[in-house]
Amino acid sequence: MKYRTRLLFSEVQRQQQINEAYDEELAQLQFEQNKWSERERIEQTAQNKLGMTLPEPSSIISITP
Repeated sequence: MKYRTRLLFSEVQRQQQINEAYDEELAQLQFEQNKWSERERIEQTAQNKLGMTLPEPSSIISITP
């Protein structure tokens, strides 16, 4: 019985370590997601890679329903 208890305890510890590793990976992925979705980064990418620019205020036309 003691042997089985030790085996089960060892397995619980191993699963807890795996869970902690997943938690760390999730935190890293959430950080990266926030970084990639920042407005400044999106605007910079649009300007540098796509050649997009903000329109002049005089060229903006508002349409009301």
